[in-house]
Amino acid sequence: MPNVRPQKADALVCHGVKLDEREAYILKYEPHASKQVAHHMMVYGCGHPGSTEDSWECGEMDDRSDDSVCQDGQREIVYAWAMDADSRALPEGVGFRVGGSTKIKYLVIQLHYKGAFEDSKFDDSGVTLTMTYTRQPLQAGFYVLGNYGYIPPMIQNFHMESVCQYTNYTIHPIGFRTHSHNLGVVTSAYRIRDGRWTEIGRMSPQLPQAFYDVYAPGIDIRKGDLLAARCTMSSDRTFPTKIGATNKDEMCNFYILYSTDNTNTLDVQYCFRDAQTFHWADYLTSIPQNASSTDGLPAFTREDPYA
Repeated sequence: MPNVRPQKADALVCHGVKLDEREAYILKYEPHASKQVAHHMMVYGCGHPGSTEDSWECGEMDDRSDDSVCQDGQREIVYAWAMDADSRALPEGVGFRVGGSTKIKYLVIQLHYKGAFEDSKFDDSGVTLTMTYTRQPLQAGFYVLGNYGYIPPMIQNFHMESVCQYTNYTIHPIGFRTHSHNLGVVTSAYRIRDGRWTEIGRMSPQLPQAFYDVYAPGIDIRKGDLLAARCTMSSDRTFPTKIGATNKDEMCNFYILYSTDNTNTLDVQYCFRDAQTFHWADYLTSIPQNASSTDGLPAFTREDPYA
């Protein structure tokens, strides 16, 4: 960030950088940010950024407005950070491909700021990307599961669930990340093959929202497999909490960071369901008893300023 000064709480501010025209591979992400300053930090890939200004407010979800992250269509996730997550290096021989013949000609960093800055204070949060022009044998990509809808008031252990059949090239999960706000207790995801559930990962979003190693090293996801995710939410609020962009809203996201030998340009893959109408039990059997368990996770606390 080029010494920006957010003007209000929950401000979403973007800054773009043009990439070299040569194809390059990201090998490592090293964040320089604090949860005391920002709720989250994202890096997106764009064909063209939402603005030619050095920084701009980019709170609109419509990628064709003047407040867009990207001006020319769907943004591509390149990196995600929150809750003081640490750095992450990709495995040997794996890189996130940008520039060249890909759709990603610019990188745009987005900060979701907690509060307005005083007149004398400015922010230069960011992320260092270790990159190479050397072609890597495997590409990295993202698959994101999640929900839209709302969490009812005064409820404990409310489940937001999603399932999709995987229909694409074979992928190998190498990391996972959970993302929720104040109501999130634990989030888990699974690969289901021939009725057998294999846990990809499980973590509380109240802990550093880093990319953790998958629980089943060597696991693959093939065409025909099912991918399932669950966010467990608890609310002491007297009002419903909708899925949305502000900190008072909620999010239910499970990111799968994967590698693949597919050489085509990769797009982020998504699986989102309506939390009010979609439930695992209507479609699936043998649901793991520990899908909402915090057993084995590091200790954490959960505070909600809106309860």
